[in-house]
Amino acid sequence: MALLYWYLDIILFTVFSLWVAYVLLFALASKRKMTFTYPKAERKTRFAVLFPAYREDNVIIQSVLHFKNQQYPSACYKIIVISDQMDPQTDAQLSDLGAMILHPNYLKRSKAAALRLAMSKLDSSNFDAVVIMDADNLASSTFLDQLNNVFASGIISAQTHRVAKEIGTTTALLDGVSEEINNSIFRRGHVQLGLPSALIGSGMAFEFNWFNKRVQDIDSTGEDKLLEYYLLLDRMHTAYLEDVYVLDEKIQNTGDFSNQRRRWIASQIDAFKLASKKFGVAISEGNWPLIDKIFQWSMPPRIIMLGLIPLFMVISMFSPVVSSYKWIILFTLYMLALALAIPARLFTKELLYAIFSLPRLFFAMLRSILYFRSGRTVFIHTTHGIKKKKEDNIN
Repeated sequence: MALLYWYLDIILFTVFSLWVAYVLLFALASKRKMTFTYPKAERKTRFAVLFPAYREDNVIIQSVLHFKNQQYPSACYKIIVISDQMDPQTDAQLSDLGAMILHPNYLKRSKAAALRLAMSKLDSSNFDAVVIMDADNLASSTFLDQLNNVFASGIISAQTHRVAKEIGTTTALLDGVSEEINNSIFRRGHVQLGLPSALIGSGMAFEFNWFNKRVQDIDSTGEDKLLEYYLLLDRMHTAYLEDVYVLDEKIQNTGDFSNQRRRWIASQIDAFKLASKKFGVAISEGNWPLIDKIFQWSMPPRIIMLGLIPLFMVISMFSPVVSSYKWIILFTLYMLALALAIPARLFTKELLYAIFSLPRLFFAMLRSILYFRSGRTVFIHTTHGIKKKKEDNIN
């Protein structure tokens, strides 16, 4: 029995060490200064800006109104709102703002279905690129102007820098910090080492014809991960635009956190299984970005690693056959990697206070893992523009 436990400890430590080394590598890479800039383009890219909106009356008008502050010529972009179960008055106001309103009639509701509907109504001769936004997203006034420089340089896919819109609860603060960690490791760190940026679901843009072709193959949740998969399969590089900002409302409470992560976990597992089938081909063809993505998708959620590594560390302290020191070192390295990935501006007393909420989010994530299968079949919607719960307030 002792020998079996020793082997199990070695296997777990090896696997977790690889994951920690991966995170640490890209966290370190993210500390390098990004110096590349795209030259100013004379030619104007024609953008189709898509806002899928399911019951988003609270935020969609503000988002569209804010987007219309673009410094980019209004004749060179069109806002399309896929309005699903929204008030007719909301649709009328959006129409008055110049947005094209589409009403879906599909039975299986998903963001991918909304995007497919929009693409079916657009003429490829009128557009060069597609921008995907969430209904709550606020884009900077230079958003399209900067994207224009990128696409004029021949880029097919781009991910902008999504940041927290408003931090009012501890859950929202931790969600915002988590997103910035992802920005550092999976976007900035990756492009610094010559790999494609990860997508994030909104604030992303694609060449029109490529997107129109590939979105037809997506019929499930997790459209961003499937788009990543197809980009890597097609050997397309995704640029990360760190200085192009999109404000995004963060999850306000643990209930919404659990529901959202349930959808994310289901989509990651499905994407990992799909991409793993191409592992042999990726090796033989030297498709290292796809190999990197397969390894990335093999990792459990960060908060689960934050719970499991200390758990294994404590268990090993009471075992006569294994050493706990290696787990202590591994946990220290993991914490160092995460600290490196957090922007300095987020190291505040509020973050220190919010850290005490991590156990609550750990169990919420466990619940998401246990019920992740429903994330494939049930449409999970996160409501935006709602008031925060008092028990979760920062102040």
